[in-house]
Amino acid sequence: MTGSLGGGAVLAVGLYLTAILGVGYAARRRRTGESLADFYLAGRQLTGPVLLLTLYATQYSGNTLIGYPGEAVRLGFSWVMSVGFMMAIVVAYLLYAPRLHHLARRHRFVTPGDWLTHRFRSPALTLLANLLLTAAIANYLLAQLIAMGHVTAGLSGGAVPYWAGVVLLTLVVLIYETVGGMRAVAWTDLVQGVMLMVGLTGLLAAASPTPAHMASVTAWIAVEAPEKVAVPGWDACRNWFSTLVLIGFSGAVYPHAVQRIYAARDSAALRRSFGIMVFLPMVTTGSVFLVGVLAIERLAAAGPIAGDQVLPLLLTEWGSSSPLLYALSLLVIVAVVSAIMSTADSVLLSLSSMLAKDVLGATVLRGTSEARLTQAGKRVSWGLIAALVAIALNPRITLWGLTELKMEILAQVAPLFILGVSWDRLTTRAAMAGMVTGTIVYTGLLAAGQPQPWNVHAGVVSLLVNVAVCVAVTGPDSRLRTAGAAAARPGPTSSRAASG
Repeated sequence: MTGSLGGGAVLAVGLYLTAILGVGYAARRRRTGESLADFYLAGRQLTGPVLLLTLYATQYSGNTLIGYPGEAVRLGFSWVMSVGFMMAIVVAYLLYAPRLHHLARRHRFVTPGDWLTHRFRSPALTLLANLLLTAAIANYLLAQLIAMGHVTAGLSGGAVPYWAGVVLLTLVVLIYETVGGMRAVAWTDLVQGVMLMVGLTGLLAAASPTPAHMASVTAWIAVEAPEKVAVPGWDACRNWFSTLVLIGFSGAVYPHAVQRIYAARDSAALRRSFGIMVFLPMVTTGSVFLVGVLAIERLAAAGPIAGDQVLPLLLTEWGSSSPLLYALSLLVIVAVVSAIMSTADSVLLSLSSMLAKDVLGATVLRGTSEARLTQAGKRVSWGLIAALVAIALNPRITLWGLTELKMEILAQVAPLFILGVSWDRLTTRAAMAGMVTGTIVYTGLLAAGQPQPWNVHAGVVSLLVNVAVCVAVTGPDSRLRTAGAAAARPGPTSSRAASG
């Protein structure tokens, strides 16, 4: 064991995992049956702190706490834009979530595919969108598994090897997700959200970013790495705007986030949650950004460091300074683990629901009972996670790289939700043409070795093409509406309820 946190980190995380399993089994006792809505949406009864904290804990993943400090070390002060990235997601939610929630309760949606089928009435469109969604969030789940390994290996000082961390934490997630469904995931997210807030408080306390300290660090960086404090040029600003658009629109249509919109008890709870969430990036991402900037000087003598190892190295160093910082570092470790697990469980549950209901339920299990589909979804979860664990044991890409990839795939589906909900005139033909064209453009740019043409993400370029095709094919004077759009439009009373 190379780090002073080793034994304490293993004990703290072990106690936390035991508590989470207890919460999962308690949630199992509250389940009322094996219906899809009960297992995957907690009976559509999420409200108050549970809804807020499950949205919060799911939004901030292992990449936020492990990947973002590394980006701050690499880019310097320009990474402050990461705070805006997370705020953009909440803004995008507000464009469509209230009305989608109203429609979901009226028409009993369970998966994102249910909305697509209802709105566009095209099996081909729903199938293609589901393939893209599945590819994107399977990638997202893979990122969480990799983060699990990095956290347990780095923060235990080698006491728990990378592979053991991946397997152990994944097994815990599988157990409580299988026994309790969305209710277990939401309840554990409640615990994980609190732990994340407490851990970030500990992280800031450990970093001690006083004004004098920040001034000293800034002065040092200005001398040793001036490019990290320089005013960004036009190229960097273009990339900022590109990332803002990419994360804002893509992050708002995560399948597991869409299902939380479905699961909200009422529109008032949903609005209150979003109203609070818009401020949380300043606390969460802002804290992580400050820690990363402070690490530029603190870890300079260590030589080149992989971005995913910045936070583990900092915590090991802080933990050896004093008993208080040791305790705070253990708090942060548990918070990091909780952030990773809260995202992994949500993504896995969403994948399970899509594969069970939209794939198996539409093919080999067509016409079967909901209880059987729920059981099939559980089995699919275990098979899928086994395949992803095998990949995670030999990672070949960074956490931020995985984040960008999944966001760029999700961007091609975003218009189906944001435009589909808010623009009734969008036709099925236009939506299909936009999604296909955008996906082809994105794939072509990657194949041509142009992941960021003109310093703009290929996913954003293809999203703009996607939206342009949607508008052009629909036509400025078109009065066409899909059957789904006509059915989806709420009456005057419902509109007021949906918009709040």
